[in-house]
Amino acid sequence: MTARRLTAAICAASVPFLQACGAGWHRTDLVTPESPRQQIEVWQGATSRQWHAVRVTDSTVSGISYVSPINCDSCRVTVARSAVDSIRLGDPVAGFWKTIVVFVVIPGLIVAYLAQGFMEGT
Repeated sequence: MTARRLTAAICAASVPFLQACGAGWHRTDLVTPESPRQQIEVWQGATSRQWHAVRVTDSTVSGISYVSPINCDSCRVTVARSAVDSIRLGDPVAGFWKTIVVFVVIPGLIVAYLAQGFMEGT
């Protein structure tokens, strides 16, 4: 197998792993999440806010900025439910580690495998 074909095969094989990148944000109905640590994107027009410790009532959605502790009641922000376009759930920390695996660990393993084959061939 030529080096060009091997490179193309590695690139093609790595494409499905790109799905693992990111926080895995997905839209959901306006409901209170099960865990207060669940990170939420609240969209209003073209603006989003990332919250956790979210509470949803019949008329409001409130939460605390994800950079603040979940027990910081003075940090809580409330918006009218009618002003919220959508809510997305995600896990940016897990997304970070998935990205590390895709762009550091897997290429490192590929390089180690190719180096091993190269060393055995000499």
